[in-house]
Amino acid sequence: MGYPMGLRTERIAREVECLARMFGVPFEFIAGLGADERTMIGAGARKNVPVLVSVPQLIGGGMVGLCIGDAISLKQRSAMIAKILGEAGVIVESAIALSQEIHDGPFEVYTGHGIWSAWEGVRTFSLEGKTLIRIDLDPTLEEAWQAERKGGSVQEAINKGLPKTKFLKVPFRMEMSGFARLENSIPIREDIGIIWPIIGFRVADELGISLDFISYPQETPDGKKMREWIVDNIRILDKKVMYERTKELKR
Repeated sequence: MGYPMGLRTERIAREVECLARMFGVPFEFIAGLGADERTMIGAGARKNVPVLVSVPQLIGGGMVGLCIGDAISLKQRSAMIAKILGEAGVIVESAIALSQEIHDGPFEVYTGHGIWSAWEGVRTFSLEGKTLIRIDLDPTLEEAWQAERKGGSVQEAINKGLPKTKFLKVPFRMEMSGFARLENSIPIREDIGIIWPIIGFRVADELGISLDFISYPQETPDGKKMREWIVDNIRILDKKVMYERTKELKR
């Protein structure tokens, strides 16, 4: 947000959008070509692994969010995200405010709104049988999840067309509905800064991977050192590198 980096970012976003539209690829891929390879978009671009911003998250990012949204059509973005979700064995919702695109998405047929797209022959996917984990500090999420497990209260409210907030007597967020109704959903009520290092460490241990870097909660001494290390070592987006690498792309 602050000058000069905020203004630089907004201006570069317009250039990234232009290149993305020229090559018919997502904004995130083009930006990743010029990003540090240790960032998510940088690693994704180099490994050809899609890294995409979900549609509900586009608003709130200033010009960057708008440029991401305009780089490819909403239908194309949603279809690409649906493909990723359809191929995933485990889906983790973390630090995401609005997640309707996951379990109320336009191409999801189990709890979402994709049934008519499927009817019309459009490629869809189903969350049935998938494990969905949500990391969230809101205790209401767990309450809604527990209520559904005990008696199907969320589904009953939907069937009767009743407001879920009044029916369950808890402040009900939109994304809680699909999440609570999924049989294999798992709520984790914890700070992401605390839980992710634990998850990452245990997964790496199970896979036999040695981690060269691990994050810490930002408010801890180790977390502050980690942030300083990132500032000192992770390069900002390099426009020259980005433009050079786009020359290797086929139109």
